[in-house]
Amino acid sequence: MPTSDLSRLQIEFAGASDVGMLRSNNEDAWWAGNLSETPAGNQHDASGSIALDSGAWIGVCDGLGGAAAGEVASRMSITETVEALSELERGNVSLGQAHESLVKTNQAINDAANANIPWMGMGSTISFIWAESRGALLGQVGDSRIYRLRDKRLKELTPDHSPVGRLRQSGRLTEAEARVHPSRHVIDQCLGGSDPGLMPDCLPIDLQVGDIFLLCSDGLTDGVCDAELQGMMGEVFDHLRHPTETVRLLIKSANRLSGRDNVTLVVARVVEASA
Repeated sequence: MPTSDLSRLQIEFAGASDVGMLRSNNEDAWWAGNLSETPAGNQHDASGSIALDSGAWIGVCDGLGGAAAGEVASRMSITETVEALSELERGNVSLGQAHESLVKTNQAINDAANANIPWMGMGSTISFIWAESRGALLGQVGDSRIYRLRDKRLKELTPDHSPVGRLRQSGRLTEAEARVHPSRHVIDQCLGGSDPGLMPDCLPIDLQVGDIFLLCSDGLTDGVCDAELQGMMGEVFDHLRHPTETVRLLIKSANRLSGRDNVTLVVARVVEASA
């Protein structure tokens, strides 16, 4: 894939995960860091900056399976994918290697479920950004999402792997109609789920100074509309709010407008690297 020099850039991020108003446990997970670090499915508030020369990775996962199984699957989705990518030579991203990392993660989750009867059928979505000094890409399985705000224009970068999501993205359902559709939470791809077949989307992306990215589970978009997302991300773009405050306010808004599900999001800003 084409490469560009991103060595002068770094990514500032803030993220958090909230159980929501109705759930008793949190099956979401997220992590952001360099691929030289040991990953964890971070359930807590965190913020920081990531240089691209050691490989940057930011991801959000939404576990499926109930009880402890969804939590296990979402954390494994992060740790297994990051571990596979951490073994690669730094500098370039590869669509093929990103795809292979998801295939390996899918197999690891299915193997773990087969070895532990209470975990049978567990699975997880994943939406991640992988950036190196000479390129960047996203990986997608399921219906968590990645948005980008550039020059005040919001764009949804990831395809939903769900029937309702495809109807919305094709224009056959409005955003409001999709949000109340009875099958809105049905997905046809996940990591694990006892399905050995997997067709993830791995797509090249470009990074520019000033880009604002939002990675989120569907607990956010269940309640918060794209117009509000654009407005909140625009305040980060204009440096009126720090990403940490934006994360907190979006979680509060999601719980007020819906609250039916766990809410997890990361807001990331592309900036010039520190001297």
